[in-house]
This record gives sequence, structure tokens and C-alpha cells, in this order.
Amino acid sequence: MSTDDSAANQLEQQKFWNENFWGKGVKKGDYFDLGHASPPLVRIRSSLPAGTGFVPGCGRGYDCIALSEGGKRKVTGLDIVERAVDAAKSYRDEQKIEAKNVDYICADFFKFKPDSKFDVVFDYTFLCALPPELRENWAKQMAALLEEGTGRLVTLIFPIVDKQGGPPYAMSVKLVSDLMKGAGFELVSIEEEVKDSVESRKGMEALAVWKLPTKR
Repeated sequence: MSTDDSAANQLEQQKFWNENFWGKGVKKGDYFDLGHASPPLVRIRSSLPAGTGFVPGCGRGYDCIALSEGGKRKVTGLDIVERAVDAAKSYRDEQKIEAKNVDYICADFFKFKPDSKFDVVFDYTFLCALPPELRENWAKQMAALLEEGTGRLVTLIFPIVDKQGGPPYAMSVKLVSDLMKGAGFELVSIEEEVKDSVESRKGMEALAVWKLPTKR
């Protein structure tokens, strides 16, 4: 996909999420908003590297706050919709979390170039929201964002179902594994049965942790 095509696709994505969801108002617990942090992330976060974290498609930012783990990591949440970023900042302030620990930006994930790479990146309901033609670019961008060697990319793969169309688009462990391996990632661990998924998503998730070798 060309740069121009990718940019056009992102503009379409921004319009879609704004007009169909955030523009109409997304309350806590509505649609894709769980109303709380993802239980599998909360469970494994203490085993992840300290330092910095990144959550693309962050929405209201529950997982950003969870990943921060009380200041163990400086976390950046990114969303392409300004209203989502505003909602995340409002929720952060409600929880009395300082911006120095968790902050948010409205930006295009594929054009995002931070000052330094991240120690932990968490993807949940972001890949599945992207059109299939952007998946390889997603993997390449993840590789560009993650610290080699010590960094960890956590993918909570959802929805693992047999369906056509989206978003959310159907995912599978094989689909994500092929993308990861194609971008140079190595598998650290995987749970193909996630026992602490939220009730409405049980049996439809897998949890995989990836790393990049130091020399690629």
C-alpha cells in the first residue's frame, strides 16, 4: 500500500469512528468500551518491563492507566479521534492520575514517530479494527516502535471467530503470528485459552507476548 493510500485509509477510519461512535457519545461500557481495564493485562503487567508503555487505539484509556502500574511506566495512549482523547484525559483526571505518568495524543498510528522506542506496547481491539490491507503496515510499525531485545509487545487477540467483514474483523492466532514473524518478532509466550476474559468475550481471545531480537 502506498503512503497516499494509507493516509486516505486513515482519514476514512477517523471519519468512521467519529461519525459512528465517538461523535454520538460513547459512555462507559458502550460498544467496545469495557468500562475498566482488560483483566489479562492487569494479571500479567507486573511481569513486563518497566520504563515506557504505548497503547494504540486507546479509547478512554483504561488500559493505559493499568499499564502505568502506579507510575512504574510512563504510558502514552494514542487515538485517531480527538473526542476519544478528550474522554481519556477526562477519565485520567477523574482517577487523579498525573499526566507525567499517563498522557494521550491524537495522531495517526502509522505516522507516529516518538522520540524513543517503547519498553512495552499493548494491542487490544486495535488490529481487529483496521482494514485487512493495513495489517502488514501495522506489524512493521509495531517493530519500529518497540525496543529491541528487552521490549515486549503484548497482543490480546480478539475476536477469534468465524465471520466476514468488520470492524471488528475476525482474528486468529495464526493470522497474528504470521504478521509478527513477517516483521521480525519472536514469540515469548502464548495463552490460547484466556481464562480471565470478560464474560462476553470468553472463548474468543488469545494472549501472546512478543519480542524483537537485538540484531535483525
